[in-house]
Amino acid sequence: MSFHTIVMKIGYGIQLLSTWMVYFIAFNCLYGGENKERLLKKLVDQALTVDPTVHYFYMEIEAAKGQQIQARLFPFPQFIGYIGPWNSSGSINAPSAFIPYGYQLYQLYQPLPFPGKLKSHKEIALLDREIAELVFLRYKLFLAFKVYSLVYSIGLTNENLRVTDEIIERLSALIAFLSQRPKIGIQGLIELRILQGSLISFLQSQRDQQQNLTTLKSQLNALLNQSPLSPLPSNILPERTFPKLSLESLRRSALTHNPTILINDLLIHRAEKELYLARLNAYPDFTAGPFWEYNKGINTDQGGGITFTVGIPFSGSNVPGQAGFAWTTNKGNIVSAQAKVSQAHSIYNATVQMIDSLLGSRFAVYEKAREQLLSLPSEKILEKLKQAASIAERQYRVGSIDINRFLAVQKQYQAVSLSIRSTEINLLSAFYELENIAGIEPSQTIF
Repeated sequence: MSFHTIVMKIGYGIQLLSTWMVYFIAFNCLYGGENKERLLKKLVDQALTVDPTVHYFYMEIEAAKGQQIQARLFPFPQFIGYIGPWNSSGSINAPSAFIPYGYQLYQLYQPLPFPGKLKSHKEIALLDREIAELVFLRYKLFLAFKVYSLVYSIGLTNENLRVTDEIIERLSALIAFLSQRPKIGIQGLIELRILQGSLISFLQSQRDQQQNLTTLKSQLNALLNQSPLSPLPSNILPERTFPKLSLESLRRSALTHNPTILINDLLIHRAEKELYLARLNAYPDFTAGPFWEYNKGINTDQGGGITFTVGIPFSGSNVPGQAGFAWTTNKGNIVSAQAKVSQAHSIYNATVQMIDSLLGSRFAVYEKAREQLLSLPSEKILEKLKQAASIAERQYRVGSIDINRFLAVQKQYQAVSLSIRSTEINLLSAFYELENIAGIEPSQTIF
């Protein structure tokens, strides 16, 4: 090998090492040196900052605030003026007069909504804002629990991958060991082929786990608005304490804290306010204000006073810009509003039933997964199986056990790891769904 080639390889190695150092430093800057709670909170805050749907729901709150401002505005007064010619005729022998601007009338109208209407509009606008805030909270809770579930799923999947990598490394070492024997013999050749075939199976399992891990990381990076290949923490694992939950306590919490239930409860109040307003709208609005009239012909006549308008059962008000509902024109709207109140109650009851169903199904999943984990012979069963897999390799090398016994231990090690991690992922998923349904903040539910 030439000196130039050696220098190039050394330079390439240094460049590769520098690249990995940059990634390592960047990862430590992002996620290093932090405890689990702080790290999870940082990821959640990042997701809440960059998620466009969060911004959309926040703007819904701002829009509701604008409607609150509008609902508080009292109608502005209106001004009407008339001016035109005036012809005044006397007797046969008396003179007549024509004045181009002899007639003038000026009126100022102040619209006065029927008592209670303005207050009802304010109350409905306030309810709309509270509903928008609850929709915003519901999505934030969903997003936070999604981040938590993905982080833990990544950690647990990475643990499965680590176990599979250990087994592949162990098989590869044995294949190399048998291949280097000068006289392997028929039995050794058969065992070599068995190991090579088993290695292919474990490599397939490794690819599946790597693909699953890539998918989970891509989903989390998407929530964080990052590149799919951005570094993420892969070693965040749940504690081995799985709390005993109470279905009844979760249900009580859901009835008082679940955003969807609270939203539907507010929708009932809103529908009732709309019904009350519909009944008020059956009564006419008023206008009142001063006027001044001027007539100049042969004589000059002028005067002023107060004008007052209100709709009557036979017609609406003719005041420009003022609805002035007549007494009998809102029956259809009242019937419609009554139906919407009934609908709101039905939706609320249906939502409570749906929440009960979701709580029951997810609680059953959680309890079953918790029971399976608690029934393990030991919390350190995986450590013991890892130790057994390592011992089996040494024993096979010295001929104390055959190839089938060695492979059985490796497969058992992987199978138990996959089973436990899968159960933990199901448990975590069910746990966070239950907490989300109950309306509990994610910061209170870290394992």
